[in-house]
Amino acid sequence: MTHRARLIALAASLALIPALVSGCGGEASTASTAATTAGGPPEEVSLVLDWYPNADHAGIAVAQQKRLDEKAGATITTSVPSDPTTTLTAIAAGKKDLGITYAPELLIARAKGVPVKAVGAIAQVPLNSIMARSDRGITRPRDLEGKVVGIAGVPSDRALLDTVVAADGGDPSKVKTTVVGYSLAPSLAAGKVDAVIGAYWNIEGPDLRMKDVPITIMKIDDHGVPRYDELVLVASEDTIRDKPAAIRAALAGIAAGTDAASKDVGAAVSALEKANPDIAKVVLPAQVSDTIPALLPEGSAPLRMDAAQWDALAAWMVKKGLVKGEVSGSGAIDASLLPEASR
Repeated sequence: MTHRARLIALAASLALIPALVSGCGGEASTASTAATTAGGPPEEVSLVLDWYPNADHAGIAVAQQKRLDEKAGATITTSVPSDPTTTLTAIAAGKKDLGITYAPELLIARAKGVPVKAVGAIAQVPLNSIMARSDRGITRPRDLEGKVVGIAGVPSDRALLDTVVAADGGDPSKVKTTVVGYSLAPSLAAGKVDAVIGAYWNIEGPDLRMKDVPITIMKIDDHGVPRYDELVLVASEDTIRDKPAAIRAALAGIAAGTDAASKDVGAAVSALEKANPDIAKVVLPAQVSDTIPALLPEGSAPLRMDAAQWDALAAWMVKKGLVKGEVSGSGAIDASLLPEASR
């Protein structure tokens, strides 16, 4: 299942969130070994990933492998959700301390009254992109006029596509779309569509290139879409209030792991292979190398969140009809527990 497949399931679940806040799903767990430090045993912190460990989780995997979480005062236990749609409800209900979700989905949940906030950004730029076959004369967004773009079926697909094409001076009404569901990258590789939106440039991009598929990658925040945090760590408002020391320590450990991963890609690859023995090992080094700039864009500190960017994203989503009702972007984040350098 691709990254976008998880978003399809998550988007479908958001309408049910108010009725599900008290529930959560099952998951399979992995943990770094607990250790006792001079200051006492580390705090136990549970973290629900968005999917199986992959390049996006390099900082977390390194933190666990090198016990950087324990050095910071926390033992992070990660789990993979059996149903990704339950992450926000599990967090809201206090079933888990931390979870990983997507900034747009968090804002939709907040607009529905779900009491969760982002406490740190893992991927600080959009990973979503338009990937097009360069052998079909597509080198920029406006070249998509008259072409067929495969979409997953997420409500935001068309809004993102139209914004990107219009920003390049193209006519969005001249771009055709077809729903391909989970098969974004396979559909592009097979030539069934001219382009796709929803594939991640750091994950599907290296994989398609390794398979010699001729592609042009257009990052959405280069073409009219506000820059936003693709992957964020979230906690319930109650957890932020009741377990600040534990969450602060966990965030410090993940920040340290992200720094370490950026300085040693080989170590990050090794940590991810240990965390997920079934991971695609051949393409993983390229995926991690491509991912590091998203975790630490332009010299940013690990996990940093920009309140102005969140407000811009919220305003764009309201304008495009992706959020119903009022929602504050900056009100959806709490940076108070981040390491000082990341605030």
